Amino acid sequence: MMFHQMDKISTPCAACKHLRRKCTEDCVFAPYFPSTKLDNYEAVHKVFGASHVATLINSLHPCQREFAMDTLAWEAQVQANDPVNGCLGIIYNLLSQIKDLEEQLAIVKNELASYCIVPTFVPPPSMTNLEMHNNPMMIPEHTPNNGGCLTGQQLYNEAQRFASTTQSAQMQETQTQHNESYRDKSSYQKFGPCFNLH
Repeated sequence: MMFHQMDKISTPCAACKHLRRKCTEDCVFAPYFPSTKLDNYEAVHKVFGASHVATLINSLHPCQREFAMDTLAWEAQVQANDPVNGCLGIIYNLLSQIKDLEEQLAIVKNELASYCIVPTFVPPPSMTNLEMHNNPMMIPEHTPNNGGCLTGQQLYNEAQRFASTTQSAQMQETQTQHNESYRDKSSYQKFGPCFNLH
């Protein structure tokens, strides 16, 4: 333990090395600016000053100090590279990129909207009472008694009746075609091939 404390004191942090002073155990800069981060501290010291940085460290919660010092080091490096604009130059550049991307996104949305065709519902022509009366499939078997709407059981019954009516119509049409074919065949056998069927 004593050897570790002596090694820590004999190796000053970046702040104490820059200020040419002895680094003690209670140095506020040592955990965040070790000797390997001398460039970061020099930039922070030049932009913000050692006293202001020490005050900021003591005012923050211990869990926030490392992130705050990394942020100060980044901002100081940016300020050193661009003394006029600093970090605002990067912010304005990012805002400009966001604006350009939003405009491109709006253009793409407009192009996609031009390709989307919204189907328009065209209601079927209304049937007269006479047409509904002549078409038995359009007349409900039971009159609804719940405000003009069919119940689930009534809808099921109507569907069954519709399927039965359609099947009966198809069977009737098939039987008619069969009878016509049989009649034509009988006429052919009776009158011979010279009989004109049409």
